[in-house]
Amino acid sequence: MKKIIAITAMAAMVAAAAMADEPAVDLSIAEFKGDASVTWGVDLDADATTGRTGFKNEIGASIKLNIINAGDKSTEGEGVWGEAKVKLDNAFVAKAEGDGSTMGLADGKVLLDTAKIHIGDLYIGIKAGDTQVGKLELPNALKSSKYGVGDKGPNATQGLVVGYGNDTFGIDVDFRSLPVGDDYYTDQYAAAAQFELKDLAGLNVKAGASFGFDAADFGGTQLGLFGSVGYKLAMGDNNLKISAGVGYDGNKVGDSLKLQNGQAAASVLYAWGDEVDENGGVYYLNDESKKRTPGVGVAVYVPLVKNTYLDIVPAFYSGELVENLTASAIGEFEIPVGADWPDGTKIAMAFAGGVKYKVAVGDAITVTPQAGFRFADKNYAGGNIGSLFIGDKAENKDNSGLVDNSFGADGLFNVKAGVEIGGLIPNTTFEAWYQSRNLLSDDGDPNKKAGTFNIKAKVTF
Repeated sequence: MKKIIAITAMAAMVAAAAMADEPAVDLSIAEFKGDASVTWGVDLDADATTGRTGFKNEIGASIKLNIINAGDKSTEGEGVWGEAKVKLDNAFVAKAEGDGSTMGLADGKVLLDTAKIHIGDLYIGIKAGDTQVGKLELPNALKSSKYGVGDKGPNATQGLVVGYGNDTFGIDVDFRSLPVGDDYYTDQYAAAAQFELKDLAGLNVKAGASFGFDAADFGGTQLGLFGSVGYKLAMGDNNLKISAGVGYDGNKVGDSLKLQNGQAAASVLYAWGDEVDENGGVYYLNDESKKRTPGVGVAVYVPLVKNTYLDIVPAFYSGELVENLTASAIGEFEIPVGADWPDGTKIAMAFAGGVKYKVAVGDAITVTPQAGFRFADKNYAGGNIGSLFIGDKAENKDNSGLVDNSFGADGLFNVKAGVEIGGLIPNTTFEAWYQSRNLLSDDGDPNKKAGTFNIKAKVTF
């Protein structure tokens, strides 16, 4: 039988007090916009006899109605007291799109943000949580949540956490059980401990361990470990800074004495601006909203697997180095390490990047030429290394946007170039662009590599 650990309940005195910035009714129009566009294009790969051209219409319209402002309300106290905090994340907004036939909640989420019993700086948290340790997202000029370290160890969700924290350091110890559906009488327990040294002269240190009392309850995972060190160095008053990070994680599975399914990682970033939740802003780096920081950086990931490899990811984002100029680039080098790889395994690599420059012509007209490219060699597409995780990239498109289904025998190479003109007619933009297909296509027909040419007019308010 498993040992049952008894938890002694603690009495608490609760002092109720209203906090400022509570959610409040604010009925207003937060957004009301619409646009329509027409594109005419030429398929340059069609043969001379049956040339292919055509039009495409697109429309969009939306209204966002603000109902309740974001805010929170919580208890407060001192000494021994109970804390409960309810939070409205973002404003409560209703949104209608298109022809107005769909209407629903566009934003706003109500949640119980905090539920704790305080004894001075010591607290007991009584919300559901987890017993996994981590996570670290390493600094880089362009990055995706795909790359990170952490979330290791057996994961039990129901229970409590005992912690201590102040402005310098904090420690949390979780003790939780794992329910099966609605049945929480499972005797499936796990514990976790995490320590953090907080922003001590730019230094941040985290370490944690997760332990399952019976590994069979957690798919054989007995133990998880995590550790990371981050450092930020400000350089004067012009927002220049250097950020660096290093992390490690791993699982102990079954009777193995080795840690598995983990990785080591490190990165360094020289930045001249702050991180924002936006994409790279140029062709091939503007398909998804990810985080970008004006700067240049490189991250290195080393999966702790049998066939170990180095995954090196350099990245650059210009920010406002030159007024009205935007430039972004990201690359990936996958380098096999060790003697376990099959003969002939080679380095795999891929790159994507672009640039655009907005030029003012007179008082109202703007002209924005731009160009971009993406490249991946044949080893990245289907080599021995790529076979380990190319599927994962296809499912989770990161900021590189390098995945393409049309890899040729020599890999993938696309280019895109165009110009956008605004201000000729109020509320109207014109755009023309050329986009290639895979220029490394191996079908033997050079006409299949040409691509398309398109012109577009768009009216927006």
